[in-house]
Amino acid sequence: MTEALLKPRRSGKHKAFLVFNVVLAMTTVAAGSGLLYANWKLGNRQVVTIDTVPEGDGALNLPPGDLSAKNYLITGSDNSACVAPDSPYAGGFGKRTSFGERSDSIMVIRVNPIDNQAAVISFPRDMWVKQAGSSRSGRINSNFDKKNPNRLIRTIKENFGISVDHYVNIDFCAFAEIVDAVGGVRVPFIFRAQDYRTGFKVLRKNVCYRFAGDHALAYMRSRHYRWYDSTLKKWRTDQSSDWGRIARQQDFMRRMIRKALDKSRTSPRVATNILNAALKNVITDDRLTPLSVLQLGQAMKNFNADTMGSYTMPGVGQMIDKASVIVPDFESATSKKILSVFQGKASLSITVPGSEKADASATVVATTLAVAAATTTTKPQPTTTVKTVPTTVAPVVTISRTPTTTVPKVTINQDTRGIVPPNDPTCPF
Repeated sequence: MTEALLKPRRSGKHKAFLVFNVVLAMTTVAAGSGLLYANWKLGNRQVVTIDTVPEGDGALNLPPGDLSAKNYLITGSDNSACVAPDSPYAGGFGKRTSFGERSDSIMVIRVNPIDNQAAVISFPRDMWVKQAGSSRSGRINSNFDKKNPNRLIRTIKENFGISVDHYVNIDFCAFAEIVDAVGGVRVPFIFRAQDYRTGFKVLRKNVCYRFAGDHALAYMRSRHYRWYDSTLKKWRTDQSSDWGRIARQQDFMRRMIRKALDKSRTSPRVATNILNAALKNVITDDRLTPLSVLQLGQAMKNFNADTMGSYTMPGVGQMIDKASVIVPDFESATSKKILSVFQGKASLSITVPGSEKADASATVVATTLAVAAATTTTKPQPTTTVKTVPTTVAPVVTISRTPTTTVPKVTINQDTRGIVPPNDPTCPF
């Protein structure tokens, strides 16, 4: 398999993605002399106050260093300010300002430091749900407000029984910089593929293609994915739409995590670049402090990215009020198993593939953390307040693993919908 390289476009690279890269960068940069810098960077992020109460053993008054399984609501918002007007990928955004942003991604990541386990559930943005605090129903992304996530949090709780402990919104305006910071991300393609609406295109088959930032975003946002059928000699469209887009996002996320872990493990400069890019346009809840991030990284240092379960909330397409939407499926055995994990009623039973275990051991902390950590001090603020958090330096990061209630383990096999790249070992990240 050959490799095609798209050189980074420096003129318009601004987009963002997932909290794993923020955690990765924080814990890596914080090691040794980078601690104060990492503390200062995260301390200058924007924060919001969330009014949800975590489920189970999370509570709000955990002693310092006490790590239990937690759910992180991750939203990715987009706006047209991210892309230069002359960019070949500008067409995928339309004309939206920062006041007209929408959530392009809604997912919950469950992290369990006790057994180094993580899982992610994505919600299609057209999923039809009951609106929290209202008798009305609508698409789940209509609840999105990046500076006040409480309605979305309550909607997820009331519809799916999933509590949220922390919130992270990452504007797509840093995504390209994250991808470029790790030197691009490789994805294998068996067929030629393109999406004329976003500008994504890979016009060679059987290629290990390295995406640079802007092009990676165009690929990640593709809902009108087309691939060339060499047998029929014509272009065909992936009919899965949002399902396929989510599957490709999760696949790309895993590849990017592997690449970021590999690079930042040996290069503090790369970790610093990831941190700079990720925190340019990130908003978190005010309880996600630098100290808690460092503790999480320390506890998850043996996390293996290949064991992370990736799921999409099952549903069926329907027409409601002349709109094409996805109605959640709560009755299938797969749905019940998936929800039980994120509700804290079960944990995943995962076996690491033997062929990949040696290479893909994803160490979240690249070097041993120095005997120091950072914390933040905040004052209670109104729900919708966005503020910059001042920081102070605190002593040692301590980990206290409190006993947790034993929950049953479940094995989840969810069929992937849409066109997704193969797991090709000849195309490393």
